[in-house]
Amino acid sequence: MKSIYGKLILGFLVSIFISFSVAGYFSLKKNTNDLGVLTIEELESSSDFVALLIEKNHQDDIQDMLEGYCLTSEIDVSIYTTAQEARFGSHSISLNYELVDKLILETGENISMKEATYRKYAKSYEINGENFVIYVQKDVSKREMIFIESGVIAIFMMLAAGSIIFFIIADIIVKPISRLIKATQELSNGNYRVRVNYTGNDEIATLNRNFNLMAQQLGKQEEVRQQFISDVSHEFQTPLTAIQGFATIIKNEELAPEQKLKYADIILFHSKRLSTLSRNMLQLTLLEGEDVKLELSEFSLIGQLRRVIDTQNSLAQGKDIEIEFTCPKHDVLIEADESRLEQVWINLINNAIKYTQDHGVVMIDIKKASSYVEVTISDTGVGMSKEAMAHIFERFYRQDKSRSIEGNGLGLSIVKRIVDLHNGNIDVVSREDGGSRFIVKIPQEKVFNISDKLNIAKMVKTREGAE
Repeated sequence: MKSIYGKLILGFLVSIFISFSVAGYFSLKKNTNDLGVLTIEELESSSDFVALLIEKNHQDDIQDMLEGYCLTSEIDVSIYTTAQEARFGSHSISLNYELVDKLILETGENISMKEATYRKYAKSYEINGENFVIYVQKDVSKREMIFIESGVIAIFMMLAAGSIIFFIIADIIVKPISRLIKATQELSNGNYRVRVNYTGNDEIATLNRNFNLMAQQLGKQEEVRQQFISDVSHEFQTPLTAIQGFATIIKNEELAPEQKLKYADIILFHSKRLSTLSRNMLQLTLLEGEDVKLELSEFSLIGQLRRVIDTQNSLAQGKDIEIEFTCPKHDVLIEADESRLEQVWINLINNAIKYTQDHGVVMIDIKKASSYVEVTISDTGVGMSKEAMAHIFERFYRQDKSRSIEGNGLGLSIVKRIVDLHNGNIDVVSREDGGSRFIVKIPQEKVFNISDKLNIAKMVKTREGAE
């Protein structure tokens, strides 16, 4: 009984058996009690009727009347007096004569008894100055059997109808699960396009919708994985091919020192490119882990940006690009992971310089609000198309398909992940040949500049002195 279908059937049969057994027991017991009460009432009425016959009719006519009454009513009657016993009906009745004597002495008393399938009733009467005990009984086995047979037929019909309905319902429940099992097996075999069709608002429909969503997400992840492998292979293959080619030339050819130096520089350039690529891939992998923890500290945002600008100045000067830095009069202190946030500014400013033509401008601006700090990095470079803006934060995506500009397409993915880890937001505004603008917002519970902190410290000292 491993299948859910078998378990449902077994559960149904067990529940039906237990419920019908309990219901049948109490129903039979109640019916037996009710039947006994009605039979005793009937016997009491019959006893009174027999007493009336004795009182109203002549002694010679009583016997024929009672025999006819007993035959039509299926009731056995025995009449006892102190002198004699007259018995009528189709069954013999045995009665304790001590009980008869007692009833005769206590006129008007009655007793009711139950023996097997018989209901018995005895009552004493004083008729025409003489004491009588009228003893009646009735066989209720036929009535009880009719009830039992009716109950068995009803139970059988309910069981049959319930089984048919249950099998239909079980089939409705089990079939979608069976289809889902088959779809799961296909999914485990790598078919990410498999879907299950089931409409409704019940739990099975929810399960099927979640399965379809899972299959869709796994399909997307598989596409990303395949694309990732392809991109990594391409990114590694290009510099490796260059390194191998120029190393072979240097080894096999007799070259002038200038040529050897040139080829050595090319090999060095591509080896650095490979080093940067592997480092960025490792960093992105670490950042996308579930256990990433930020090392938060308070530091000067303006000071950090000035350091980054100094490191990028040589690249900017090589292209005669001017870096304009606009910041508030007072320093801005923020709480963040200083080393990771510095990587954000390095990547964004480096990208702005790389994609800006000679003699261009890169602008950096800081704005502070009560709950966040906003840093905007703009350039007068080549800009981006709408398609590029939609994919700019994807791994290995590069607008420059020719790869004439140095890079590996991981920098902005790293930037996006670091900003997300700080619960921040990064937006891009750009148009082709119109430059790009990256807006980074880092939330802060409260942003202070240095003068604010000094004023707060003075106020605290003043209060302490007054106290």
